[in-house]
Amino acid sequence: MEHLAFQVPRFAPQPNAPSSERGALYLSGSFLLHCRVPMPPHALAPSLHPQARRVWCLFDFANSAFPTVVLSAFGGPYFARVLIGREGLRLGGWRLEGTAAWGLALALSMLLVTLSASWTGKLADRGPYRRLLLALYVVLCVGATAGLAFLQPGAAMSAFVLLVLANFAFEGAYVVYNAFLVDLAPAEEWGRLSGRGWAFGYVGGLLALVLAFPLAPKDYDASTGRWLFLIVALWYLVFALPAFFVLPERNAASAAPAESLWTSLRRALARREILLFLAAYFLYNDAVVTVIQFTGVFTKEVLAFTPRDNILLFIVLNVVAIPGSLAFGRWLDRFGGARTIVWTLALWVVVCIAAALTPNKAWFWGVALLAAWVIGATQASSRALMAQLAPEGRSGEYMGLLAISGKASSVLGPALYGILAQALADPLHPDRGHRVSIASISLFFVVSMFLMRALSKGEGRAA
Repeated sequence: MEHLAFQVPRFAPQPNAPSSERGALYLSGSFLLHCRVPMPPHALAPSLHPQARRVWCLFDFANSAFPTVVLSAFGGPYFARVLIGREGLRLGGWRLEGTAAWGLALALSMLLVTLSASWTGKLADRGPYRRLLLALYVVLCVGATAGLAFLQPGAAMSAFVLLVLANFAFEGAYVVYNAFLVDLAPAEEWGRLSGRGWAFGYVGGLLALVLAFPLAPKDYDASTGRWLFLIVALWYLVFALPAFFVLPERNAASAAPAESLWTSLRRALARREILLFLAAYFLYNDAVVTVIQFTGVFTKEVLAFTPRDNILLFIVLNVVAIPGSLAFGRWLDRFGGARTIVWTLALWVVVCIAAALTPNKAWFWGVALLAAWVIGATQASSRALMAQLAPEGRSGEYMGLLAISGKASSVLGPALYGILAQALADPLHPDRGHRVSIASISLFFVVSMFLMRALSKGEGRAA
């Protein structure tokens, strides 16, 4: 399941179009871009076998270990402290310290995802290659993740390349994985099946964290922690295997020409409210992703969290995120998506500033719980607002544009955090760069708030 750190619900295309006009699916990450174009009737018969649905959901369970353990709770500090180490990463004439290398690797991998997602989605929709393509991405992610387990401390360049490949392949697998949804259920059941997959992924992420907790080393400087990467790789491979054999293929003859992504984008951006919202989402989603991906690094460098401290932190945050999403859901129904987003962005500013000023672990736990409380609300409100703004019959298409904006934005924040952390590093005050970096992320939320205020009045569905 696609994780930022705690589970975020997946966008699913809305069943507004009749079944004869479902159209082709183009994908970015775990989100669906629904291009509403006619498809021949023989291409619309979905595989409704319950086993295929269960296997589709199981894949969410399978890949959840990667974002929760590798990208959030453990991988970042281990990558920076052990694999990059004191010598740093040398790229040409540049020397990058651990945090900067982590940020650059994530940014580069997301750039590759953004550039390749449309091509991957088209290939998945054009013939009987989906299972093979899914398997290739999974094997690449599994192999790269397992490779991290066998690196010796200080193997900076190898670690950098493997992390880029692992994250790129993880996201690429989602592009293919989501292409199966249209063939597993009729349009009116896409949302329910998507939500079921999200639930499986949530459970998988929590169980992976629980499994990792007793196996985590006492300190990130202990290279024995590398075996967690191997466990994550095996978890992903074992539970993903059924998908390679059970999920249905699509006949190449059934694929219809799809509307260009750029055509959809130009039409959407011609509307001022969509332009403002996508610009705001680009910024605040980037900020949320950055906060989550660097939490483990921040807690290690600023508060001396151990691996077990961080894993326990993310276990608790996953649990707290559930009632937070439900609570803000009531606000969302009453006040609308734009106003709710403005409120959550204000709370994110508080989170960033309070984290930058945190004096001890107890203080930070309070800050982290507040972040967990609002993360689900931020994402759910974004989905609801786009549904309100989308023209009738094009909700799924506009959800996909929102997703692409989110994926593209995930390049800037991690790179900025890493650069600032290194530029402001001070041997006498090693936490200073991280405090300034997390505080600077609040500017993304502030600018987003100003953009969203223009939408907070007169919310409603476009005709």
